[in-house]
Amino acid sequence: MSSEIKVDTISEKTSAAGVTIDGVLVKDGAIASSYISGLSSGLEAAQQFRLTTTVSADTTPITAYEVPDTSNQGNLGSLVSVSSGVFSFSETGFYEVEFIAYYYTPNSSGYASVFIQSTLDDGSNWTTIANNYHEGAGGYTGAYNSNKVIVDITDVSQQKIRINYDFGSGSIQLRGDTSTNTSNVVFKKLGDT
Repeated sequence: MSSEIKVDTISEKTSAAGVTIDGVLVKDGAIASSYISGLSSGLEAAQQFRLTTTVSADTTPITAYEVPDTSNQGNLGSLVSVSSGVFSFSETGFYEVEFIAYYYTPNSSGYASVFIQSTLDDGSNWTTIANNYHEGAGGYTGAYNSNKVIVDITDVSQQKIRINYDFGSGSIQLRGDTSTNTSNVVFKKLGDT
């Protein structure tokens, strides 16, 4: 047998003491989110993968990634994984994808691009959804550039992401490093789809 109580207001017996309902303390209009299931606290996951080696030729996709492991670095969750340069998702949702590129031009000037691509059919077809372009002068110059996109992942078995490097001309490089973040990709789960 179930019952239902309908009221307009439940007030505290003692000022500022709060009201407890089934073990949940409601105090001054606030409920601790740790007592409620199904709520999102905002950012649900944040993961970073850094490029470990320098790339200086056309590369589709970039494959040399690692999870940063230098002093105090960490990831929030593990919803994204990478295999042979293809990023897969273990949960559906809206994700922000950002690639931060460090372009380095040691000698002659040149240009290059980084492309974020997505597939809806497990890699049979890829579409460029974001890109950045850099033109650098020679003589040991470097510059950061980034591209960012929000994707709606509704099918984790089919929808994936990859990053490509398009070498244009000159001596421009996409720098990687195993001890510090230079070029890297960041995934943030913003919420459910």
